[in-house]
Amino acid sequence: MPYHIVALTIAQVRGGSLQFQRVLGGLLEQPDIKVYSASPFDLDERKRLKDRFGGDIVYFFNDAAHLAALASDLDLSFSAEIPDSELPRRRTVVVGRPE
Repeated sequence: MPYHIVALTIAQVRGGSLQFQRVLGGLLEQPDIKVYSASPFDLDERKRLKDRFGGDIVYFFNDAAHLAALASDLDLSFSAEIPDSELPRRRTVVVGRPE
């Protein structure tokens, strides 16, 4: 399953770009929605992701979260896709139920 990448700068976060968490988190009828970020404790991984995708914080949207974000008309710029094998090993669930 591909994951869709959104890389945000600190300025974008301060400007309200995390609104997607409230919108997607409110979609309880879609329990398959998952958005991840690298663990805040894995500084090497966060730096690697920043170098690869840009931005200060990188989010990984599964297909259901990607489609829900598009349907909700959220102002997010999806910059790339990666397979689930390339997700960070240490990651945090930002939106969705932990596995």
